[in-house]
Amino acid sequence: MNFSVDKQIDSLNNPEYKFLVSLKKNRNRKSNNKSLTEGFRECYQLIESRYEIDTLYFCSDLFIGNNNQNLLEEYRKSNVRIVQVSKKVFNAMSYRDRPDGFISLFNTEHIGITSEINGPILIPDQIEKPGNLGTMIRTAKSFGINNVFLSDEITDIFNPNVIRSSIGHLFHMNISSGTNKEIIEILETKKYQIILLDPEGETVLENFKPDANFALVVGAEQYGISDDWFASNHISLSIRSTNNVDSLNASTAAAIGMWELTK
Repeated sequence: MNFSVDKQIDSLNNPEYKFLVSLKKNRNRKSNNKSLTEGFRECYQLIESRYEIDTLYFCSDLFIGNNNQNLLEEYRKSNVRIVQVSKKVFNAMSYRDRPDGFISLFNTEHIGITSEINGPILIPDQIEKPGNLGTMIRTAKSFGINNVFLSDEITDIFNPNVIRSSIGHLFHMNISSGTNKEIIEILETKKYQIILLDPEGETVLENFKPDANFALVVGAEQYGISDDWFASNHISLSIRSTNNVDSLNASTAAAIGMWELTK
């Protein structure tokens, strides 16, 4: 394709390629304050966000669809460094079974705690699986919940698989991270209604009408919601189930909860 690039990488021995592969490890992402987002849609979300982008890597041999040139032009207009890589190198860099030829390297941000918040909040509590966390964020965005507090964060929010599962929507969310106690203190100070999605909750979710400012807490499938939350001033809601199904995937439960609370 006729497109000017700043560099080309064709070898698996290239130092830049080796650095990119090293970012598959959480400790390397955090020590370098950098991460990767892969995919056409995800890279579009990134270029339209506030995050600082280091480099766009592309492989035209893997392109799918007809708008690839537009994405390249958007990155060029933003003065982002652009590197073309061979199919062999891109496949080795990729997180996907079927890569579409785009990966961006961007600078991550420190995600601290904030009290400057308004409107509903989703609180994933100690969610371990990147796919679940990313899906929750994407679903929250679709229901108009733009605030996410990561409670006792376990999974790196900038894990490429979290970004992938959110389809890049996390780049446009208000995301904070803190301990359970820090978040509970802020919510109580701001007079938020704390809602726990709990299989043992006595109130059925579908019959409940929340306050305008509510915080929905969803726990990990294996361990549930942390004890700190049950010690707070809260309401426990259960999802009605039948046929002896007593648990749901965390992201599925979160989706049902957000749908019922925002409909």
